[in-house]
Amino acid sequence: MEGLRDFLSRFAFRPEFDMFVGVERESLLVRDGAIVPIAPEVLAAFSENGRYGYELSACQFEDRVGPVLIEGLLGALQENEAEISAAEHALGFSRSLYEVGPEDMPLDVYPDPTGRYQRITKDMPRETLLAACRVIATHVHVGMPDHETALMVYNGVRRRWRELGRMGDGSSGERLAIYTKMAPDFEPPNYPNWEEFYRAAVEKGFVSDPRKCWHFIRMSIHGTIEFRVFGATRDLGRVVTWARRCHDLCRAARDAAQ
Repeated sequence: MEGLRDFLSRFAFRPEFDMFVGVERESLLVRDGAIVPIAPEVLAAFSENGRYGYELSACQFEDRVGPVLIEGLLGALQENEAEISAAEHALGFSRSLYEVGPEDMPLDVYPDPTGRYQRITKDMPRETLLAACRVIATHVHVGMPDHETALMVYNGVRRRWRELGRMGDGSSGERLAIYTKMAPDFEPPNYPNWEEFYRAAVEKGFVSDPRKCWHFIRMSIHGTIEFRVFGATRDLGRVVTWARRCHDLCRAARDAAQ
């Protein structure tokens, strides 16, 4: 099945990063006490090393670590934090890490050079765009060696999103409530095989771009199980605790299926 083969090729599972972890931390950019769309200016201050990036909102900034062993995660997070702090001082901005932005925040879309964000938002209702801009999260990735292991682990951990959502909640449920309105297909279903996942992707419109699969827990094109339920936080120790829990759940799911 040609379409299935093409779909499978979009997921970059790599045995050398099996059970390694990665973290993406989102934040809102602040200058003179207001949230401002200065992501292009801020990102220009960093060398192109893949550790910093943009999101749909031009008010958002993302820093990334990984893939690293779970034991090295805190050090990697601290390295990013030191570099970002230096940029904050030099450029006169700060970051808000409260996990829900204000309702009156700017809705400028990042000038994505690929044009992807412009296509996504072209006919997007204002309420949906506002929800997408307001939700600020921490995403945890756990590396998988191949498609079959990833599917097995995904099915083993998918029901844990509520537990993990409570663990990562810093807004009394407001962030998750906004997310579910923005992405009704948030609950991760069981997929008995990749053929079923492919059929769901065709039906729901993410077959050509699996990043449009909005499940709280999903199989990611980066070759990982991605956990998208945690809020933003300044506490790096808390981020490590979340990542360890995800790592442990993935390990337990593998062991239970073997």
